[in-house]
Amino acid sequence: MAIRQKLVNTFLPGVLGLFSLLPLGAEKSGAFVEAGFQYSYARGSFKQNITLQETIMIPGMPYVFKATTQAANPYDGNLYGGDIQIGYKLFIGETRRFGLRFYGFFSGQKGYANSVRGSDSDSHFIVKDLNAVNIFYGGGMDMLFNFYDDGEHSFGIFGGAMVGGSSWFMGKDKYCNWANAYNHGTTGCVTLNQFFKDQARINSEHYPGLKTFFAPNFLQVIVNLGFRLNLTKHQGLEVGVRIPIVDDPYYLDKGTYTTKTGILKRSVNVNSIVTFRRNIVAFANYVINF
Repeated sequence: MAIRQKLVNTFLPGVLGLFSLLPLGAEKSGAFVEAGFQYSYARGSFKQNITLQETIMIPGMPYVFKATTQAANPYDGNLYGGDIQIGYKLFIGETRRFGLRFYGFFSGQKGYANSVRGSDSDSHFIVKDLNAVNIFYGGGMDMLFNFYDDGEHSFGIFGGAMVGGSSWFMGKDKYCNWANAYNHGTTGCVTLNQFFKDQARINSEHYPGLKTFFAPNFLQVIVNLGFRLNLTKHQGLEVGVRIPIVDDPYYLDKGTYTTKTGILKRSVNVNSIVTFRRNIVAFANYVINF
């Protein structure tokens, strides 16, 4: 009996010490899918600088008139929607607290934008309850770290980046002031997307000196940060923020065009740009691990 007790006292601490060096359980690598709710605060702006020079071509005594006008129309709004994310996570190291995940991503949000009025706003582009839809689609990679992990439950953080396409579908508003902003355009109230699409065509046909770019679809890069909680091996929750860092250049025109009527020569230099961006996105997702 004394010998047995001596053996237990000798080997048991060593055995327990050996097992203490091994993880009792850790989150496993594998595929996952998650989906949930998103809220975004979005901002945009219309900025324009026009320099007009008129010359009356009187022989021997030309008269020149020059003037510059500037406009700035800021916008903001709230967008609501959802997202879905499908990918694979890979944990590394002996304790498997660190990991990486790779995924494809899609989100859609809808809301309204309104003008933030200022002293230099262009009345044609003051909006009220402008219908706005943003869609983002692409892929990403995040780093994972678990503070706590017992094999069944885990809690940690993630951080990474997404790269993909950002598409803006801008509709009508209560005013539709832009309908009569320029000549040669479609008559009546049209969506903002249709208006600027028409404007790009008009510039190429009637103002060849202007270089115009209408791009409701553009590249976006997003920083992705948040917390993750696994309630079981196969179910979890994530909350966090996503920060888009690129101002989407929705529309721009730049250049000089010249017209001449009789003795009047007119040169107009135009520099216009419209941008939109979701400044910050808050989300909460339900996660299924396979």
